[in-house]
Formats: sequence, structure tokens, C-alpha cells
Amino acid sequence: MSSNPLKPVWDAYNASKDAFRIAKEAINHPDKVILLKKTHLRLQSITDAETSIIQSAEITEDLFVLSLWSTYERFVRIYLQQKGATLQAIQPNVLANPIYAYFCDEVEFWKPNQILDLLKKTLFTTNSHMIGQAKQILAYRDWIAHGKNPDKQPSSNITAPFSYKILNEIVETLLLN
Repeated sequence: MSSNPLKPVWDAYNASKDAFRIAKEAINHPDKVILLKKTHLRLQSITDAETSIIQSAEITEDLFVLSLWSTYERFVRIYLQQKGATLQAIQPNVLANPIYAYFCDEVEFWKPNQILDLLKKTLFTTNSHMIGQAKQILAYRDWIAHGKNPDKQPSSNITAPFSYKILNEIVETLLLN
């Protein structure tokens, strides 16, 4: 894996932010309301349409945190599997391939916190705070993915820009190693 998979997600996030901004501007300018002709926003009052846009932007923000995390997690699993390819050098060869296949299968079942702990102990010994921040993103991702339980609020509100910054730094570090 030689490229950063987070960039397309980040570009989509920025495009969606622009789209929400444009929609919000269109509902407030009569000459631009034609842009909303084939949307459900044209059927709403300006206040309702603005509320709908704001709520959609908030939900989308959370969904991009989820998307950034899932893209990051897939990248790390593939990265570990590729690094584990050195297991194929084990002698005797008849043992090497099954060990590597087993390793690849097992990596798929490692818990994200275990993977983060592994990274903290190896490549991020001097930047362990970054792994702590990634764990906050993971906790927020879990909260989103499991229905935003109001009784189990995350310790911090995580944004897509923060998630991208931290996860991107981790990915870039991995790409260098």
C-alpha cells in the first residue's frame, strides 16, 4: 500500500461542506432559490429548510468521522498484513505459507484498541499522545456506529477535521515505515 486512502474521504467531506454552504445561501436569496427546484428543501419554509440543512450537516459531520475511521482501520489492517509477509520467509517453507495465512486471518479480528496499542509500542513511542487521540476518535466512532446512546456519551466531541488530522498523521507515518 503506497498511497494515503484518507484523501478521497477528506475531499468528499470538503465538497459536502461546500454543498451545505451553497444550499444555505440559496434558501436565503430569492434569485438563487431556483437551485433548489428539484430538492425537498423547496417545499419547506426558509426556517425549516435552514434547520434541515444544519441538522444534515451535523449528521454528515459524524458520518465522515465514521468514514475516516473505517478507511483508516482498513488501511492499517492491510498494512499489517503486508508487513507480516516476512513470515513467509520462515523455514521450512511448508510451514511459512500457513503461518502467514493464519496471521492475515487473525489481523482481521484484532480489536482496534489492540492495534493502536501495538502502534504505540512500536512506531509511536515518541508520539504516544497521537495514539491517545486516535483512541478518542475510536470511542466517538463507536458511539456514532452504535446509535449515539445518550446514556453513554463520549468523553469529547470529535470533528471530521480533527479526525482527519490525527488519522492522516498516523497513516503518513506508516507509509514511511
